[in-house]
Order: sequence, then C-alpha cells, then structure tokens
Amino acid sequence: MISLNRILKLRDLEIFHVLKNGNILSYVVIEDTRNPFTEEDKKLEPLCYMDEEDINKILNVFRISLINDEKLNEEDSILLRSYFSDFVNNTNLTNFIIKEYIQEDLYDNEDDIKSFNKILQNIGSNYIIEEFDERNWIYLSQD
Repeated sequence: MISLNRILKLRDLEIFHVLKNGNILSYVVIEDTRNPFTEEDKKLEPLCYMDEEDINKILNVFRISLINDEKLNEEDSILLRSYFSDFVNNTNLTNFIIKEYIQEDLYDNEDDIKSFNKILQNIGSNYIIEEFDERNWIYLSQD
C-alpha cells in the first residue's frame, strides 16, 4: 500500500513523498509548465507516433517526475505511473509527461528550498523556488 505526503505545494509545483509500507519509495514532482510540448518532448513515446497537428493542439503540459536514489523496479514504476497519471485532467488542450530520474544523494538532504531546487535542477526544470521567510511557509498551500 502506498501513501502520500505532500511536502510542498506552490501554484505551479507540488512535491510529494511517496511512502510504501511506511518507507519513502520516491519523491514525485508535479509541475504545471503552462506551455505546450517542447521539441524534445515530441520525440518521446508515444508522442513521436502522433500527428504533429494533434500534438500542437495541446497548450499546457504537466511534467510528472518520479525521483529516486536508484532505479525503480518495474512493479513500483507501473504503480506510480498509473497512480499519478490520474492527477492530471486530460483534455484536448492539456496533457502530461511522466519521466523517471535517479539522484543518488536524494535522501541525504533535508526537505528544504535548497534541496528542492537541487531536485528541480536534476530533472531539468526551469522552475526555481525563491527563498522566503519560514513564517510564511503555512500560507504557500493557500495559493
């Protein structure tokens, strides 16, 4: 059984701990890019088989990143992919991409802005979390 602990919620970014049997299985980052697919995205399966016209109709892409310190086994990968694919409402204008990443020192850091930015950099995100007063942390989820 898996459970989630959302450790950060911003307007266009959420970061989760995914726990399996009480242990952290993975970090998951959901990023609302507010942009269409990039040329690099279009090379990924199954997008590379789709008609260019259909791909270009999608105006907003969510990136779901599964981050672990070692490669996920196939069962856990499928579980996380199917679970998080339900987090995004697919429409004719919105879609998502799920990718897996390995960050060897992932669990060596605290859950703070510095480590979150390191994760974002590792997954190739353009999102940078700006420093803010710790007293405002509680208000972030109220965007």
